[in-house]
Amino acid sequence: MSSSGTTRLLEVEAAARPSARRGEQGRLMERFRMGGARWALATSCLVCLPLAAGCGSDPGESGAREPDDGGPRYAVASRVESSDFTNTTMFVWVVDDVNGGAVSLDDAIELPGRGSIWGVPRAEVFYVVSSEELTVSKYRVAAGKPELEARLGLGGAGISFLVGEKMVFDGPDRGFLFDLVSGQALELDLAAMEITRSIDVSDARIDSADTTFLGEPGFREHGGRLVAPLYGTSAAYDRVASESKVLFFDPTDGSIEVKGAPCGGLYYTVKAPSGDIHFASDPYVASIFMIDPERAPAPCMARMAAGQDELDTDVVALNDVTGGPTGGLIPGSDGVAYLRVLDTGIYSPSADATHLEAYSAPGWQTWRIALDDPGAAERLDRRPLAGGIKVFEVDEQAYENESTAGFGSTTLVRTTGDGAPARALTMPGATWGVLRVR
Repeated sequence: MSSSGTTRLLEVEAAARPSARRGEQGRLMERFRMGGARWALATSCLVCLPLAAGCGSDPGESGAREPDDGGPRYAVASRVESSDFTNTTMFVWVVDDVNGGAVSLDDAIELPGRGSIWGVPRAEVFYVVSSEELTVSKYRVAAGKPELEARLGLGGAGISFLVGEKMVFDGPDRGFLFDLVSGQALELDLAAMEITRSIDVSDARIDSADTTFLGEPGFREHGGRLVAPLYGTSAAYDRVASESKVLFFDPTDGSIEVKGAPCGGLYYTVKAPSGDIHFASDPYVASIFMIDPERAPAPCMARMAAGQDELDTDVVALNDVTGGPTGGLIPGSDGVAYLRVLDTGIYSPSADATHLEAYSAPGWQTWRIALDDPGAAERLDRRPLAGGIKVFEVDEQAYENESTAGFGSTTLVRTTGDGAPARALTMPGATWGVLRVR
């Protein structure tokens, strides 16, 4: 099984409306095409609990419903690109299990354009942020089917372009939408579907970058606040800022604090059983650094100890630990995490090689690292993958994406718990969100 993992690259490409995104999309789609990497069609497993609405159905369309057994329900979203990457469609399923089986487009509801899903676990609703329509839509799950309940427009709040947006929640009726393009976090009354206020987060943007991203998989709780890394790129996405920042957010009062980081390119986080949070750069940084060290910082990992709100000044040089271009940080169990390391015996860059070629090459090995003893990292006997990683955390378990060449299908792989790593749900396109809604 070949893997891709696109994460931020697709988030960047995902942002723009058709009239505004041609230039951005062209650059990003060229990145996606490199190495034949990304999202092809799921074909082989049994279908999990289907929706009443089929492919292309309107979310509000009525029809016969499956009996409701009262069990768990999960909303799963993916993005499917056209063959030339000029059009994207988002598909949403409601399934009763994410740990096996497969879903097909015939079982999904179809939402035009690019979007992301968010929500409070087990609240029986989820929210779709659409970068195509610049809206937040509220869906309620009834009898295994999402039903559109309300929609909120974002254009009046000064948002004209969405890329890498994140949502966090302070209970089921209060949320915050972070948009670093406009430099604000919108506080939302989710019961009334209204914007309550705009919070200035412009200090979170990295001055030396054209675009700033919040890290993956988003905010983590730390000392009564939420914390996430900040990472910047050039407009052409061929440079990574040498500076990273850390954003603290308190959802109880909407206050923010921004602090510096001891190394650049920080994007992934894992929380250890001790309460320490470990931050790491990603394989995209490692790819650029390998091709041209002047265009990206050296891959690194830094720790924020439990009870502290500063990163340690001593950082781990990831390439020195593994002996190769290294990035990513995927949660494991019992203080363990996973890295991606480019095996230069599988892929060795030529004199004219690009970072896109290196990043998408199916030559990245999986390594296991003990967070309290990173020097003892070891390679696992797993099939090599491409470099990109997207992480989902559901029911206190972590899942990563492994996608086929062309990104026609993605299989989730559980990386925590008994028997991990273990194959889980397969779906068409690129997985873009997993949320337990009941």
